[in-house]
Amino acid sequence: MENASKALLIAGAVLIVIVLISLGVVLVNRSGDASGQAEDLSTTIENSAGQGVNAISNMTTNMFDF
Repeated sequence: MENASKALLIAGAVLIVIVLISLGVVLVNRSGDASGQAEDLSTTIENSAGQGVNAISNMTTNMFDF
């Protein structure tokens, strides 16, 4: 009976370790998704800023054309 209780404790510990590893994998995957979204947002902001700079540059160029 003593061996059976030790086996149950070991099995429970193994299950807890599997759950913790699974949670770690899920967290790593979610952080990768978040960084990809942040990169997309950064690219969008950079492109918009570039368009704004080009528009201002064109306005100032056209302003001094006589």
